[in-house]
Amino acid sequence: MTKTEVIGALSNILNNNVYGLLLTRLVPDDKWASINPKVATFQGPRGELLRIDISPMCANFTNPANKKILTEEFENCLKRASVREGHEVILLYCEETNQFLLYKSQPWFQFARIVRNVVSHKSAGVLRQWPNDLTNSGVHQVTWRGRTLDSTMVGHEVDFTIQEGYEKQHNSIVGCTSSWLECREPNTNPPR
Repeated sequence: MTKTEVIGALSNILNNNVYGLLLTRLVPDDKWASINPKVATFQGPRGELLRIDISPMCANFTNPANKKILTEEFENCLKRASVREGHEVILLYCEETNQFLLYKSQPWFQFARIVRNVVSHKSAGVLRQWPNDLTNSGVHQVTWRGRTLDSTMVGHEVDFTIQEGYEKQHNSIVGCTSSWLECREPNTNPPR
């Protein structure tokens, strides 16, 4: 993976996030009830058709409380994917090009790492464990752009808005990545 490919992958993650946000707002509220037939048809790569009954979705989207829940859950999915994938793309490149220590030295690394773990493991959203290496180093809190995570939050939900997911976890990392990562060829024999 090249640096250009990393920045392209991070831009794709960002674009997927924006596209997902747009999707939840494309169909006006009053149109859900009038969709008929309530079937969505998708064409597969070999021309086959997949038909999905969207009656339950139409019913849910005509109910404001249900629409709010569905939209929040979908946006939560976008946040988790953006954080997880963004971290993993940068991590892969840094490991392939022997820049992990440079990545780890970034002021936002521990914050991003902890949030990535929160959204990736078990009940996504709960801080399950404070990283052992931080505990062993006497680090019990990390802060980035005014947001603090600390070891007393273990067992509690770590909540962040879609805006924070976009701005703090992804958009800022894309901007930082283009400036701090060195342009290196991947190591053909990465360390194990």
